[in-house]
Amino acid sequence: MNKEHNLIASNIGNIIGMVIIICILAFMIFHPRKDNQYDMRYVEILVVEKEIAEIDDEAVYLIHTKDRNGNPETFEITNAALGERFEESSVYKEIKSGKYYKFRIADQETYESYYPSICGAVTLIDGFPPLEESEKNRP
Repeated sequence: MNKEHNLIASNIGNIIGMVIIICILAFMIFHPRKDNQYDMRYVEILVVEKEIAEIDDEAVYLIHTKDRNGNPETFEITNAALGERFEESSVYKEIKSGKYYKFRIADQETYESYYPSICGAVTLIDGFPPLEESEKNRP
């Protein structure tokens, strides 16, 4: 009995540590972290014009674009959509008129903006990629 008591007493720190780890794992399994999940889409566009507009006494960075079918669309660069990674003014400066880009876009309701928001993944591309057969046959 004395040996068992000494064995438990000498390993009490390990036992407490394992109990704490098991409790943390159980908490993480039954209460997973809930991140904001927003619907985002990717668009491939040609930048036609850039504009800094003033709406409600606030500077709004706008990117006027056309898709591969020539349909116009306007996107907004906002700090809320970019998070802490970038500033809207620096992203605005990097995007050039007459160039093709692939943007990750969120609806305007997501970040309470005036237009759909560019929320990352601004990638310069070499024109519109060719349509795949499955995309050509879509209605």
